[in-house]
Amino acid sequence: MSELFDPAKDYCLSDECVLLRPLVLDDLQYLQVFARNEPSIWKYSTIGVSNEADLEKYIGMALDGRAQGKEYPFIVFDKRSGQYAGSTRFYDIQPFHQTLQLGYTWYGKDFQGTGL
Repeated sequence: MSELFDPAKDYCLSDECVLLRPLVLDDLQYLQVFARNEPSIWKYSTIGVSNEADLEKYIGMALDGRAQGKEYPFIVFDKRSGQYAGSTRFYDIQPFHQTLQLGYTWYGKDFQGTGL
């Protein structure tokens, strides 16, 4: 029998270019530059982010989703540049059907279109 996805476990996904690790509230320090300097990232987001407080709320909501077993947010680290690039997450996690969706993905301008 295959192992089911468990949102309470810490998963890291990695290859030669990228590392996805579980998002934590302390990651605000790595992502706040995108809230302050890149408003275009948030243009179509369901949650408006224009400052650090908004980003903290965005991260908090993602972490609440994880605590409820509905979402699993990651911070994205670009190994080639040695910088944090943005965030992505699993969402609409449905254990009964053994399905989930991938989305809520955003990258800073310098990482868009790089193959990351």
